[in-house]
Amino acid sequence: MPLRFLMLVLLVCGSAGRSEAANWPGFRGPEANGVAEKDKLPVQFGPGSNLVWKTDALGGHSSPIIWQDQLFLSGADGNKLAVTCLDRRTGKKLWEQSVTVEKLERVHSANSHATSTPVTDGKAVYVYFSSFGLIAYSLEGKELWRKPLPMPQTFFEQGTGTSPILAEDKLLVFVQHGNDSHILVLNPVDGREVLKAPMPIHNCSWSTPVSWKENGKSMVGLTCSERFTAFRLADGHEAWWVDGLSIQACSTPVVAGDRLIITAAGVQGEAANVTPPPAFEEALKKYERNGDGKVDFDAIPDKLLFTDRRTSDGQGNMTLKKAFSMFGGVKEGAKLDRENWEAIRKRLVEFGTGPMNQTVVLSVRTGGEKNVSASQVVWKETQGVPEVPSPLAWQGRLYLIRSGGILVCRDLETGKLIYENRIDSPGGYFASPIVADGRIYLASDRGTVTVVKAGDAFEVLAHNELKDPIMASPAVAGNTLYIRSAKQVWAFAEQ
Repeated sequence: MPLRFLMLVLLVCGSAGRSEAANWPGFRGPEANGVAEKDKLPVQFGPGSNLVWKTDALGGHSSPIIWQDQLFLSGADGNKLAVTCLDRRTGKKLWEQSVTVEKLERVHSANSHATSTPVTDGKAVYVYFSSFGLIAYSLEGKELWRKPLPMPQTFFEQGTGTSPILAEDKLLVFVQHGNDSHILVLNPVDGREVLKAPMPIHNCSWSTPVSWKENGKSMVGLTCSERFTAFRLADGHEAWWVDGLSIQACSTPVVAGDRLIITAAGVQGEAANVTPPPAFEEALKKYERNGDGKVDFDAIPDKLLFTDRRTSDGQGNMTLKKAFSMFGGVKEGAKLDRENWEAIRKRLVEFGTGPMNQTVVLSVRTGGEKNVSASQVVWKETQGVPEVPSPLAWQGRLYLIRSGGILVCRDLETGKLIYENRIDSPGGYFASPIVADGRIYLASDRGTVTVVKAGDAFEVLAHNELKDPIMASPAVAGNTLYIRSAKQVWAFAEQ
């Protein structure tokens, strides 16, 4: 074979390997578990390394989704809620469609108005905006149908976190609306309602529904405050549930064989985030001003924290002053004697270490009927559980990434702790981890993507600095890593 022809063949084959059509159709990929089995991604990358393209993006925390050579992304610009389609090979904008709303959902500072990740079946792309409802577009950008939905009623108006999913040719989305909360099941062709799975109680959640099969029958479940509930997809009937979860349900479970791995956190994330107030004697030494034997509330530093979520810009933190105001009604100018200080301190200690701030990870065997809390829970652990990122289960191991940059690895079968190590990349972790080619990718709100070798031997392979906060979970297709940061979308592949 002539040398020039051989070089041409190799060049074409190499290019085809990177651009080969592949799909990442919804939140966390084809199986909703963050696993990219066949893709080979770069270990080291950044603005000047292995960058295929980057392009500006509207604000939002939703993840990119991919169908063949199209990348879809939701975003928000004020009251304009948009879906953008890019050529995933070049980053070129192919089309953008939007809807403008009169009123936006109130959201937490760590949330956004485009947090829900779209989903596609290759026929249409379906997007949920909490401030509007559901909209379906063709892959060419034509609106197919829309279904307005009521404004969600979320805990302390922190905003929505759930995303729509597809299961058994049905479109599902969790509608959080007080006692009328439900999982809504639609025909994706025309948006017609098929059924509702009612959730009048245990319906506080930021999680995305998860689907699996039991004895050939399709199931759907949702993690909520204190309970995970499983429904039959065919009729929306509540089949079984597990109690004993924590208060805050942000992460989405993963299916691992005949088990579900479910995590939930406390209202302040985890107990380790809370620093108890000092005893009265210590506080008096630091914050007494007039020698009157009382703590001067105004002398407490404004930035002294009761809760530190370890995020890069302090999102979700609570100062000690705010804690005393919330739990003791203390106002500016107040003087606190021993009795008052210790009474409020006791409440704060009990709150910080009590059930409101406990975390939990459960391995639950699917199946059973009604309350399976005692019969189907294979193992349960209460330490080393993240607040927002979903779990990653791969090759017999469970990986959990906590804010502050702490990676936890457990035996998937038994829950036994294998390691809990710092990855030397601090900050908040909102994005869920992914794994490709035996490497785990962990993105922080400081804009750092850390690559760790999967397996029992902890090894950090690289820290990649994008210098733009990352809240969205990455996507993978065609040996290319796609990352949505605060201002841009990036595509990285071996060059």
